[in-house]
Amino acid sequence: MIKYRKQNPLEPEKDAEVTLNVTPLLFFVVGYLAVRALIRTVRTYAD
Repeated sequence: MIKYRKQNPLEPEKDAEVTLNVTPLLFFVVGYLAVRALIRTVRTYAD
């Protein structure tokens, strides 16, 4: 998880905080690479 906080000392009510959760993206990338490798392996043995 990545957190970014922007603070404005003159106007504290305008403080902004952005939270980015990268865990689902990480799972997607790992799954995609695993499936791609599996498909290439199956193709190699099929020939």
